[in-house]
Amino acid sequence: MSFHNLSISVLKVGRQLAGSLVVAAFLLLSITSCLKEEDPIQPRPQGNLSTRTISLNQDYKYQIYYNIDQDSIINQNDKSDWDLAFEANTEGSKVFLNPAKFMGALKTNLEDILSLKDTLGFANNKKVDAANRPDSMALGSVKGLTKVFWIDRGYDEKGDPLDFVKLKFESVNNQKYAFSVSKQGSNQVQTYEINKDSTRNFVYFSFKTNSTVKIEPNKNNWDMIFTQYVHYFSEPYHQPYLVTGVLLNPSYTYAAVDSTLDFSKIDKTMAENFKLSQASDVIGYNWKEFGFGSSIYKIYSHYNYIIKNSKGTYFKMHFIDFYDNKGTKGFPKFEFQRL
Repeated sequence: MSFHNLSISVLKVGRQLAGSLVVAAFLLLSITSCLKEEDPIQPRPQGNLSTRTISLNQDYKYQIYYNIDQDSIINQNDKSDWDLAFEANTEGSKVFLNPAKFMGALKTNLEDILSLKDTLGFANNKKVDAANRPDSMALGSVKGLTKVFWIDRGYDEKGDPLDFVKLKFESVNNQKYAFSVSKQGSNQVQTYEINKDSTRNFVYFSFKTNSTVKIEPNKNNWDMIFTQYVHYFSEPYHQPYLVTGVLLNPSYTYAAVDSTLDFSKIDKTMAENFKLSQASDVIGYNWKEFGFGSSIYKIYSHYNYIIKNSKGTYFKMHFIDFYDNKGTKGFPKFEFQRL
């Protein structure tokens, strides 16, 4: 082959290769242009300032589960509907008294439930479940307990005292609790089993119906509960007292309190710099104060609350009233805004 013919052949191959590259580039461009671009995730815009009133009733008879993101009441029950709350996760072993009824418990030295006859010494030695004293529970972890408890069922919404029962925990494992109950003055003993439910913080039992009762909604669906509960005061006297306020979802809700900032000026950047807590009574009851001279609750609207829910969304809220438009107490009213 001559040099001239060789040059022509090389030129032809080069042209074919270049053409192939152009076609390939065109096909790649066509395919790429057909692919849908991913939309960037935009942060949720700040919400509008909203107002909500919670109707506890003037005798505070209701417990109300509230979702702040949805501005929705998820569940409502009469505070007398239950007596015991059992930790519902597989590792859980703690049992709580209903604080809204001001219940009390005393652990005795007896292991035979029918040997317990009288409540002598109960009033001076009983324990209650105070939200600000989680280290001093009335029952606590029941794993391995063999002693019998006296249980004072507290008071109904009218303030009338309820009865006493004797309670002994038999066992607890990853699936359920077992316990025995006998009413005061009775020689009959009944044993019950409570199945755990990991979709909730607690499962509930009523001595009135001797059965489990549905109280708390799915733990993913609420942020706070409006209710009566027990607070232990150190001054002027060391004593527990029944208060009305707000407790947090123990699994997912965080909060902080501030009394120095202008509520209208609080933004997301400020909220993110707060040290948040999961203590159940961060919001609590003291956004109001009872005026003993005037018999009217005064609202501290300068108490600001920063809340972070299970989705990591921040909110600010403050209370502005405790009365309805007829002047009836038991209707906490607050402003809130998604940040």
